[in-house]
Amino acid sequence: MAILKNEPIYPFTEGNYAKPHHIIIAGSEEEIGYELATLAKEKYDCTLEKYDNPIYGEARREFFKRNWPAMNERAKGVSRAYGLSADDNEYDTTSLPYDVYDCVRGESISGSFSACSGLVLPIEESDTKKGVFTARNHDLFPLPTWSTLFGKKGPEGAHGCEERANVIEFRPDKGYKSILVGGHDILTPFIDGINEKGLYFTTFADSHGVGAGGAPMAGGRINGLSDVQLGAYLLSNCATVEEAKKAILTTRVMQVGMCIHMLIADGDGNATVFEIDKTSQAYVFTDRKPGEPLFCTNHPIALYTDSSKFPVYSEEAEHNTFYRMNLLDKTYADMKAPFKKSDAKDLVDVVHCAFVDDKKAEAAFEERTLINTNCDLSKPEITVRFYLGDDGPVPGTNHMKTRMSEPFTFGFD
Repeated sequence: MAILKNEPIYPFTEGNYAKPHHIIIAGSEEEIGYELATLAKEKYDCTLEKYDNPIYGEARREFFKRNWPAMNERAKGVSRAYGLSADDNEYDTTSLPYDVYDCVRGESISGSFSACSGLVLPIEESDTKKGVFTARNHDLFPLPTWSTLFGKKGPEGAHGCEERANVIEFRPDKGYKSILVGGHDILTPFIDGINEKGLYFTTFADSHGVGAGGAPMAGGRINGLSDVQLGAYLLSNCATVEEAKKAILTTRVMQVGMCIHMLIADGDGNATVFEIDKTSQAYVFTDRKPGEPLFCTNHPIALYTDSSKFPVYSEEAEHNTFYRMNLLDKTYADMKAPFKKSDAKDLVDVVHCAFVDDKKAEAAFEERTLINTNCDLSKPEITVRFYLGDDGPVPGTNHMKTRMSEPFTFGFD
């Protein structure tokens, strides 16, 4: 057992941006690591990151042995694919990064831009009384990551952010099956994910996050879990939000690729936003209230629970995190229950990111909604759309009309 499928999700044509693949991989965790590492090396130009000192590699292997044995086994497969010994301490074999350029240490991008919006609708108001409907926009730029944010063009031949995103189905011999969506790491795609029990996560930039955003996502002085590994860790080990909270509280999460907070939901309708407090570094959870939705944009949800205390923003700043939160609230208030899965998608579409004047909107340079997902956790299944390109300005607005792919739905047999 190994890679059972690796095919384009749709035909790739000239002029369309995203070129995602659907990958299904099955077998032992060691086999999964080996096959994905071989693919990453041969097709995605992946090179492993080094630790600053072998003590970090040695300690990290011990951490995964105790806390996430499945990843420890995957790492052995990665080591084999790259011709390393299973106890190598020089290279980080728990990550297979790709299409990430010009990373800089000590120059965090935290707070420099807003990216992504997401939500969970109340199960109490669903059309079946058991549907758990989520939706999210993954907002970044169709340009090289992280070069663009550091004012660079990226190396020759560089691929744009999420241009080579994947939907990867993991079917390990032991443990939960899961589906992970996103680019930039083959071993743990970290944008969205769902497992066979209906546990779901999605990540967002956190403007108050403290960490090494824009730094390499692996190696260096990383210890414990990196933030880009957290979602895969939860799906591998947890079935409910309650289990996910306990898993987070008993591990170490280090902010590296981007300072994030995470929305987590399950098939029973429970949902929470996980954040790391800027001052104390405490792990904080903000739960969905019964009968109400839960929204997440790019400010700390735990700190700004009352919209009347939001900072002042311009009404032209349509990508401002507080503007989007208020717009989601206002739009939801005008919606009529009972809700369907498509209502979650329609709601997040009101904060779709594509602007003519990025500065006026407070968006990053050429920022777009690159991936949109829409889930029903009661089934469970995840529906994905990808950014294809721009069609031009929308008259009388600051919006740019974009083309998104048809929706593609993935679930469990």
